Amino acid sequence: MVQYFILMACVVTHMKKFMVVVTVILIVLILVLGGALAGSFYVSQLKTNFPGLSVGDVSVGSLTREETAAALDAAGWEEHLSTPLTVTTVGGLSFTVDPLESGLAASSQEVAEYAYSYGRDGNMFENFGTWLKCKLRPVALEMQAQNANREYIRSCIAGNASDISALLGEAEYTPVYDQEQLVLRKGWGQLQLDEAALQAAIIDALQTGRTELSFTTLVRDLTAPDFDAIHTALLQEPKDAAFTDDGRFEVIDEVVGCSFDVAQARELWDAAEPAGEVRIPMTVTWPSVTGQQLRDSLFHDLLGACTTSYWNSSSNRISNVELASSKIDGTILYPGDIFSYNEVVGERTLEGGFLPAPAYVDGDVKDEVGGGACQVSSTLYAATVFAFLETVERTNHYFPVSYMQLGTDATVTIPDGGNIMDLKFKNNKHYPIKIVTYSTFDEANYVRDLTFEIWGTLEEDDYMPVEFDNSWGWALTYDRVIEPADPNRPGYKIKLEHEKYYFTDEQGEGYRTLTYRRVYDTDGNLVAEGMLNPLLPNGGPAMDTYYEHG
Repeated sequence: MVQYFILMACVVTHMKKFMVVVTVILIVLILVLGGALAGSFYVSQLKTNFPGLSVGDVSVGSLTREETAAALDAAGWEEHLSTPLTVTTVGGLSFTVDPLESGLAASSQEVAEYAYSYGRDGNMFENFGTWLKCKLRPVALEMQAQNANREYIRSCIAGNASDISALLGEAEYTPVYDQEQLVLRKGWGQLQLDEAALQAAIIDALQTGRTELSFTTLVRDLTAPDFDAIHTALLQEPKDAAFTDDGRFEVIDEVVGCSFDVAQARELWDAAEPAGEVRIPMTVTWPSVTGQQLRDSLFHDLLGACTTSYWNSSSNRISNVELASSKIDGTILYPGDIFSYNEVVGERTLEGGFLPAPAYVDGDVKDEVGGGACQVSSTLYAATVFAFLETVERTNHYFPVSYMQLGTDATVTIPDGGNIMDLKFKNNKHYPIKIVTYSTFDEANYVRDLTFEIWGTLEEDDYMPVEFDNSWGWALTYDRVIEPADPNRPGYKIKLEHEKYYFTDEQGEGYRTLTYRRVYDTDGNLVAEGMLNPLLPNGGPAMDTYYEHG
């Protein structure tokens, strides 16, 4: 019985302790719940931002919206909006991202609204919890990444990728022979920025109000070029440039001998930054003749030239002269080629743009379509004689012409019937020649001149001209002095001269002419001469015959 009472006493004691504990817990819960309720109500009534908030370097915790906007403006927020983010990548390249266009920048008023709304998007108890967290740990506000204009940001990145591609160039390496260096860009053919990471870095930089960002993270590590293979490709004996042997004078460029230290190349490559320029010293052995020298030698020298005047010509004749000469301008003759005036200029017809103008026809002067074409052929003929080209076919006029001296004219016709007269000459040189023609007009000085020039390459045995003289009177002094093509060679004056013999026959009176091409040195001494008129079968000269105008 005693044991029963003792047990009951213990139970009562424990019950009292339990009730005390329960009571205490209930009191604490009531206090906590009441505090939370009171805190939640307090937070819900706040007109200020939550504590501990900041935007960039600006603290906006516990500020009203108006105070937040004022604090941002005072910190130069508007300037931040107009200052682009400068992103520097590889090889010294950079680009900018506009904060507003990126969607990650807003006005100070918009940011103030965003700061005020932070932590107020839950129920009152959740908002109170966020407020407590802000109280305990500061929070840096960022514009929400989902607002980013990712298409715009990707376009900025794509522009930079194009710049990187252009910087790396189209060739893996370039031998710069005149600087004796092998030049390449580190990462050619494999350098690629991690564009996803770059986009994330740009968004982060804009969210935090930064104006500069450096980014060089690559998709994969760069591997060095095969310098052994490059060395093998470049290691060769020098070889002179040459012309093709097909008679077209295309240039086969020279081969430059060169070599470099492969180990040094690898060291220089390793030390360079991605997309950085790597310059590797080379040992260069030069050939004697370069492709550029050969190209420069073609059409380099003025071999012959002649100028005549057509000042007193009618408008139709002027048009014919300029049309015919334009068809010849730029003609190139390779060694052995024969030029035909009638083939190049074509028929002189109204449909072809030629007009009626005075011409010598059947021993008389009358209007003919294409009149004036003979002045073009005659001026060209004299230029070829100065250039020592081989005359294949040439016929003098029936009457003397006013624009040429006797023996240096050449008539051309393509009649409807009868004899065809043409001017033909051959490029008897070892190099191509080019025919250049132009007109000079100076109304104030009564000048309207036609000029033909023969350009080619002076050979060792050629007389280097310094003057072309086709003068034959005080009124027509068309001698031409030129600069020496090579100051180290002697220059010569090439002169066309004639001997005139009067005659009378059953057709009338006129002149028979022997024409010479004479070469004089700079002291005036005759060093060579040749007669232009072909010889008769008996060995005598076939003189040019001109009749007086009736």
